[in-house]
Amino acid sequence: MGTMLSEALPYGEDHHALYLKLAFTSTFVAGIFQASLGFFRLGFLIDFLSKPTLLGFMSGAAVIVSLQQLKSLLGIVHFTDKMQIVPVLSSVFHHTDEWSWQTIVIGMLFLILMLTARQFSIWKPKFFWISAAAPLTSVILSTVIVALLGAKAHKIATIGHLPKGLNPPSSKMLYFGGSYLILAIKTGIVTGILSLTEGIAVGRTFAALKNYQVDGNQEMMAIGLMNMVGSCSSCYVTTGCGEVPVDLGDPWGRPYLTPCLSSRIL
Repeated sequence: MGTMLSEALPYGEDHHALYLKLAFTSTFVAGIFQASLGFFRLGFLIDFLSKPTLLGFMSGAAVIVSLQQLKSLLGIVHFTDKMQIVPVLSSVFHHTDEWSWQTIVIGMLFLILMLTARQFSIWKPKFFWISAAAPLTSVILSTVIVALLGAKAHKIATIGHLPKGLNPPSSKMLYFGGSYLILAIKTGIVTGILSLTEGIAVGRTFAALKNYQVDGNQEMMAIGLMNMVGSCSSCYVTTGCGEVPVDLGDPWGRPYLTPCLSSRIL
């Protein structure tokens, strides 16, 4: 979504309000499109998504997400807005002067910690909770380390102040007229298809592992309604979360109470 909107409307102070309106409107359009597919019982379309297609999509998405994390892992300030492999790698190696060894050390340290915890949990299944606790432990420890270093950690980028409370309502920011309406509709349909494919890909992958069927109509309706509601509460288009089925696959995470507790905690 960001790529499509930025090509027509550069993100900045001059277009900040309009950019947000288009993002929320695109999310709303994506939700309507996804829910409509489920309402008209078009869930059978997911049967045409073969296993190689789903694996290729998920692998490609993983590569793109991993490359985008190089900005934070290396501490680069001036990073490309594009998501293609060549521009990202070009930006990484053309800004080697911005690499921060402090950021790299901390990032690699906790990356190794999480990978080690995962491998240990696979080796010793009864210690599955170590892998589950590793990400949260990494966040807590890294926060404590940066706080203790104080002024010495000035080259380590931090999130900064986060406003408390829920996201403000954004229903009044939906954009249903003007010269950018076609852009919002086009962006919503494209991102709606991509997010729907990703959500169903994750669902079908874990369904195959647990030997059950995925109802495509329910998936489309759920994801569509989620995006429609999200567009009215300052959220951009999203899809099914991969961490939820992973947690439900653990011995203590199978009850339906798990996602309910997770949503309340967030």
